[in-house]
Amino acid sequence: MALGLQEHQGRVIEAPGRPATFDTYNQDLINGIVQNYADPAYHCAVHLVPDRAGSLFPIVVVPGGHRVPVRARRSGPHGNIVEQNTIYIRKPGPRSEAPQNSQEWDGLLARCLSNRRDEMFDQIRDLIVGAVPQAAPQAAPARLDQWSESSLARWRSLVAPLPPTAGPRCPHGYYWFSYEIDGERRSMRSAELPELLRASVVRHTGWPPFWYPTRSGIEPYPIDGLVECWLGRDPETPLEDQDAAHSDFWRISPEGLAFLLRGYQEDGMEMQTGGRPAIEPGTVFDITLPVWRAGEAMLHAARLAQNLIVGPANITFVAHFQGLAGRALTSVSRTRYVHENRIARQDSITLRTRVAAASIDTNLPEVIRPLLEPLYGLFDFFELPMELVTTELGRMRAGQF
Repeated sequence: MALGLQEHQGRVIEAPGRPATFDTYNQDLINGIVQNYADPAYHCAVHLVPDRAGSLFPIVVVPGGHRVPVRARRSGPHGNIVEQNTIYIRKPGPRSEAPQNSQEWDGLLARCLSNRRDEMFDQIRDLIVGAVPQAAPQAAPARLDQWSESSLARWRSLVAPLPPTAGPRCPHGYYWFSYEIDGERRSMRSAELPELLRASVVRHTGWPPFWYPTRSGIEPYPIDGLVECWLGRDPETPLEDQDAAHSDFWRISPEGLAFLLRGYQEDGMEMQTGGRPAIEPGTVFDITLPVWRAGEAMLHAARLAQNLIVGPANITFVAHFQGLAGRALTSVSRTRYVHENRIARQDSITLRTRVAAASIDTNLPEVIRPLLEPLYGLFDFFELPMELVTTELGRMRAGQF
């Protein structure tokens, strides 16, 4: 769609009222208008293209392939052009107007259903062949690495005053997830960010990643333009009763960066297991928990991308596990058989992947298994079975914890 042109006597000429400059005719402006008037919103590309005389004209590329009809969420200025809650189709003329009969409605819905069918077939095909749509490689991960390092330094400054054995210090080890979302961020005020983060929490287990508490003393707070939360400062729980697995530290930037650090759940289990003594902290590594935790964090990244980004988004995801040396791979719940002598000698590992955000929900096992395979390989070359990943992610999403 070209702006600033009109048809006159069979020729396309410049329309009157041409502005002196096109500095404001950019994607932010156009997509802001789309966001205000279209439901669901979609992402347009804008190009300034010169004609033969060298005059510039904005070209707006409107995407197709919508799975649902797009309605006008509000009326145009002074009631012109579009009316609220109206769906428009293109007709010969050319003109745009609402469907007037069953045939026009049938044609519109058929196109939407066809687009949805094609997408569904692509997803089924990917699942059958085990493929995951890959995002374009990132030129340099420096921004995400700097974010991860600064977040880790911030956590260390918070726990520094605590006794060395305090649970929130994760004395036996910890893991962290860090990710960056690439895409066209929707415009919003800083006051809107808390509600967006609450809406992005994925609740499949009793302790979801990036949980947004509201209780005084542990509620998230703004700092340096970010939203930060540290559950290790809970004033209502004595320090000796706080364990590493429930002392989350997380921070999220409106620029599309997120970081979560948590201690190992295995290190706080005081129960008797199969008649054995209570689990000694720092000695075991559960075979299923990393799959659950990485799956939850990846789904959170996809949800945050959906709420924060207009149009397609890519996610660079990093997982780091610290304090592995000397731990034995085991099944704490005794639901899976694991050879008792699979011991890790390496103390830490950093894992990285980059995927299209839209592929995560339907292809979660295919995303998680290659990400975590090197971690499991540290335990005497243990090969992570696809069956385990698929089954455990299914249990996680069904809330069977």
